[in-house]
Amino acid sequence: MRLISVLFSSMIFLVNCSDDDDNGLERSDCNEVVCTLQFVTLNVTVKDPSGVVIPLDAFEVTITKTGEDITREVSGQEFETFRRNGTYPLFGDEFAEQYKNKTELINFKGFIEDQEVVNSSYKVGADCCHVLLIDGDPNIVVD
Repeated sequence: MRLISVLFSSMIFLVNCSDDDDNGLERSDCNEVVCTLQFVTLNVTVKDPSGVVIPLDAFEVTITKTGEDITREVSGQEFETFRRNGTYPLFGDEFAEQYKNKTELINFKGFIEDQEVVNSSYKVGADCCHVLLIDGDPNIVVD
């Protein structure tokens, strides 16, 4: 019985795989895909060269082409948690449907005392279910 289950699972996996993916984003029909219920958020971390967290006073995320501000709105308590951990939200599943099987260039900027200390670019997108980081280093080091 276990052998049948393993073979059946393998068959389903192979049927859902395709070699004609472009960065894992091209899919002809997302209606046949089963997505998890988890909410994915891509984050960046901001640290100094020795690994110490750099707390930002503010951050913003924009679409490079249009300048549209897509910074996630957060509460004061959430922002303090980001500062304490040095981890900030970049792009999340709130954009998964809009960017399904597409990519976009975005920019993350971080500020301390109104001075820009971080300016990093990323290529992001979404597959049939969740957002993806396609290019860019989420580990930002500030000198």
